[in-house]
Amino acid sequence: MTLAQVPQEANKVPGAPRLEEPATVDLARLIGGWSVPVAIVDREGRVCAWNRGAALLYGRTQENVLGQEWSTLVGEDHMRDSLLSLGPDTRRYETRHRAQDGRILDVMVTRTEMLTHDGGSEGALLLVTDLTASRVMEGRLTRRIAQLSVVREIGEALQSAMDLTGILRTILVGATASQGLRFNRAFLLLVDAKRGDLRGRVAIGPSDAEEAARIWSELSRFETRLKELLRKYEPYFDRAQNRVNEIVRALSVRLEDENRFLVRVVRSMTTVRVVNGVEVGSGRRVEEDLLRSLGVASFVAVPLHAEGKPMGLLLADNAITGKSIEDEDVGILELLGIQAALAIERAQLSGELETQVASLEAATRQIRENHDRLLRAERLSAVGQMAARVAHEIRNPLVAIGGFARLLLRDAPAEGSMRENIQIIASEVRRLETILREVLDFSNPTPPRMGKVDLTRLGHEAVELLRWELREASVAIRFEADEDLPEARADRDQVFQALLNVVQNAIHAMPEGGILSLHARSRPGWLELAVRDTGPGIPHEARARIFEPFFTTKSTGSGLGLTIAQNIFREHGGEIQVDTKEGEGTTFYLRLPAAEDTEHVEDPGR
Repeated sequence: MTLAQVPQEANKVPGAPRLEEPATVDLARLIGGWSVPVAIVDREGRVCAWNRGAALLYGRTQENVLGQEWSTLVGEDHMRDSLLSLGPDTRRYETRHRAQDGRILDVMVTRTEMLTHDGGSEGALLLVTDLTASRVMEGRLTRRIAQLSVVREIGEALQSAMDLTGILRTILVGATASQGLRFNRAFLLLVDAKRGDLRGRVAIGPSDAEEAARIWSELSRFETRLKELLRKYEPYFDRAQNRVNEIVRALSVRLEDENRFLVRVVRSMTTVRVVNGVEVGSGRRVEEDLLRSLGVASFVAVPLHAEGKPMGLLLADNAITGKSIEDEDVGILELLGIQAALAIERAQLSGELETQVASLEAATRQIRENHDRLLRAERLSAVGQMAARVAHEIRNPLVAIGGFARLLLRDAPAEGSMRENIQIIASEVRRLETILREVLDFSNPTPPRMGKVDLTRLGHEAVELLRWELREASVAIRFEADEDLPEARADRDQVFQALLNVVQNAIHAMPEGGILSLHARSRPGWLELAVRDTGPGIPHEARARIFEPFFTTKSTGSGLGLTIAQNIFREHGGEIQVDTKEGEGTTFYLRLPAAEDTEHVEDPGR
């Protein structure tokens, strides 16, 4: 069709509006072959001219559009932007049109009114500019700027972060948040060089479409910065039963298994995109068990490296929406991976440094404690030697005094002050003899003679020996023992002496009377005798010193009873633990190892 034929053909179409003004007819001839989309409508908005550019843009020929109402034809039901006036008869606005094949077009329409010779309106010329491609490019550019902004913000957050868990969560939020890269799910796996494996650590993402709709709806209300976004994502990380958490906990592979997809990627230092279970580029099939674990066949795997050292792997997918992963998405994810690897390395080095510092501090404390212990041992050794010499010097005179006092007490009258005075002498001599024995036991300990010891029997013997003392102190006794209790490996006499010291200490802790409980029982790795009193408990300031030599809170005694008991149990490979509460009482736990079944040594002292 020639340019001259355009208005003629328009006037021939049945029902089509006629072009009456010569100027309008000339204009229709002029625009007919333009590649720029142009249409002419009459005063009722019906199309009366349609050029080649319009036919190409909308996919409709002139014969198919003439006489049709313009807004209905192109689907123009609203103007997206405000009208821009370019003069008394020209306006410009942006809107959306619909092509013949259903495509939605972003367009800018410049509408110029056409006037008759007498100033009336004959219709309008509509010049259409297709903005669809530029809008797509603008959208991509806007998204890329937003993604780079998020990557920059994540980088700033990672630069200051030292906690590994916080770093991993920051990475995943950046990969999945609507303000970030917008992947549906993300998984982080870290290399454990000591174990020699690649293991899943943390993940984020909904379990299904329903959960996704709920979570994304909740988070869409928050247009906020990354730091605040991390706080709002916190509850979703802690859902232990969430599907992604179950998946990431199951992701584990040995680094030596180089045929496995995850190991190949983390060693290759190259990002791999998987589509329908096949690696893009190599065409290699990903193992089925990994695809089943992830629940998707399309995802991207970004290796995390720092100075050539493999740190881990970042997996991301669109399991919920099914959206394809574009090259630009992968590129941004790789930028995130570079920052993530450096931050992870820094956090791990920091953790190792903290461990080494803590180890050095512990070693320093141990050295200081050993030094203090050595000084104490030297002082105690000197005190012990002096006490031993003194004890040896006074033992014979003390024995003589005690013997003569008991003879005098036997011959003294039953009544009178003389007998009372002699009783006092005999009682004090017994007390001095006890102190003397404790000093000698402390200063000259003897090695234990190991054998099998029945702790139940030992407990009954101790209670029987102290029955008179218990009655005098108004202390009730309760004794329990587990059935079929194994025998302990111990020196019966030494353990018996330690038990007596602890029980006597408990009796002295109840001057107003009370209840003394003994329980012989089996514990993991130990045989245990628990000695509990209902006294006032050990004062807080004295708890750390109760096993120190010569320390006592009583007005009488040597302060060596508990020290000797602890030394005996340590020599036996056992221990004594204390649990005390002021106002409620104290429990001493005396623990010994069980005798081996192959041991046949008789119980010494039986």
